[in-house]
Amino acid sequence: MTDEALLRLLDSTVEDDARQHVIIDSPDLAAPLPRDTPPTLTFHLASLAVHSPRPSAAPRLAPAWQRSVRAALALLSPIGVAHAHGIPYSGNGYLLVFKDADGKRQLRAFTSQTSYTPDAAAWQKLANARAPLTLEITSAYFEENEIPDDGGPFVGGTFQLQLQ
Repeated sequence: MTDEALLRLLDSTVEDDARQHVIIDSPDLAAPLPRDTPPTLTFHLASLAVHSPRPSAAPRLAPAWQRSVRAALALLSPIGVAHAHGIPYSGNGYLLVFKDADGKRQLRAFTSQTSYTPDAAAWQKLANARAPLTLEITSAYFEENEIPDDGGPFVGGTFQLQLQ
């Protein structure tokens, strides 16, 4: 996953499509989660459909005006302009946002996986946050860090987490 893909997701309008809603497979959110052990959250899209790249799709280039602005900034800037932070990402991406009872974001994770386990420090932060916690999941499909017209982002769902 790249910073650029995350920025595309954050800059896009989220759509609500029932086929793109997320179903939590594990843990059982009806039961309180232990405070001392980070759970592994596993989930899948309601549609179970996998969006695969179009075979004839050519790499998308930034619009000409963006390329012109970047070139001008590169000439004016003594430091230069960074263009990439990694290999452009293609595939499904998921943004998991954990919020406390006041709606304050406590943790955000961006992953290509349909499972996520917070590390010990992140889980401790969540365990100490004002309960109940809320998990919001947003999904999108990426082609070279870009979200195609039919790729979202989509509302995955909002889930409440209770801790013991």
